[in-house]
Amino acid sequence: MKYDCDIIQDLLPLYQDSICSGRSREIIEEHISECAVCRKMAEQMGDRTVEEKLLREKDSVVQKYQKNMDKKTTTIGMAMAGILMIPVIVCLICNIVVGHALDWFFIVLAAMLLVASFIVVPFIAETRRLMWVIVTATAALILLLLTCCIYTHGSWFYVASSGSVFGISVVFGPFAAAPLVRGTKLERHRAALVVLWDTVWLYLLLAACGMYIQGDAVYWYMAMTISTYIVALVWIYVFVIDYGKGNGQIKAGILVMVSGIWIGVANDVMNFFLAPVGADDGNGLAGLDLGRGFQMGDIAVLNANLLFVIIVVSVCVGGIMILNGVIKEKKTHDNQE
Repeated sequence: MKYDCDIIQDLLPLYQDSICSGRSREIIEEHISECAVCRKMAEQMGDRTVEEKLLREKDSVVQKYQKNMDKKTTTIGMAMAGILMIPVIVCLICNIVVGHALDWFFIVLAAMLLVASFIVVPFIAETRRLMWVIVTATAALILLLLTCCIYTHGSWFYVASSGSVFGISVVFGPFAAAPLVRGTKLERHRAALVVLWDTVWLYLLLAACGMYIQGDAVYWYMAMTISTYIVALVWIYVFVIDYGKGNGQIKAGILVMVSGIWIGVANDVMNFFLAPVGADDGNGLAGLDLGRGFQMGDIAVLNANLLFVIIVVSVCVGGIMILNGVIKEKKTHDNQE
């Protein structure tokens, strides 16, 4: 035998896991064909029966533990639900005793459902707990607003509910959408789907406000024009970040430039679109006069000069970031070659 048994035995784990080199494999196979001790050790290492049995026992223990934990959490959730039912039952009895119809009882019931969505649902839901908390809490909040609106004979439900859903969507929408699209073709477009959802609810909120105040044509025209100009910038961010080409510095540079220009020309764009309804304020880049600096004497000139500086600075900073990003990409490409 050319090689010592200690050396071969040290290499046997690598041989069994098929991660040794071809030459090492040849040496080991040649050695164990001649050495009974090393051959027996190799056969013992190749026997996975004990290892597989241990893995099965481990999985069984984990599943049993998880099952017991699920039972405990479900029991805790049901106990909390029972505790929350106490004020509901007390309210029901009091409501009946004093001779009232079941009016504010439904308000208390809806309020308890909102509380339950935060402290009961996390224990009952087996998967996607955060998503279910957000969904059930939103539904309970809308139900609470509806019962309060009916009880007070108000007409504000659509404004309050659309505003609530819009606010909740902006903050928690990405967290609720993540488990729904994970592992699907839509996961690539998660940001666009969330922004689309928020956009729809923003316009629903504007519509609800318009109906609530019985807004005229000027309201609808101004609300839609101003909101669309702002929403368009958000969509530009989505498309540049999610679908744009280039590294992070290039995308950031593009967004800095676009944001500065978008803000700088905002007054002029709004004046152009709002002039037909007499809502333009006259301020914009038309009053540009750098020779007068940034004195407070003339607000129109001050505003125009500041907007111009914002555009220039954002274009310069964004251009530098894009240039750095291009140089970085070129270096990376050259290094790969």
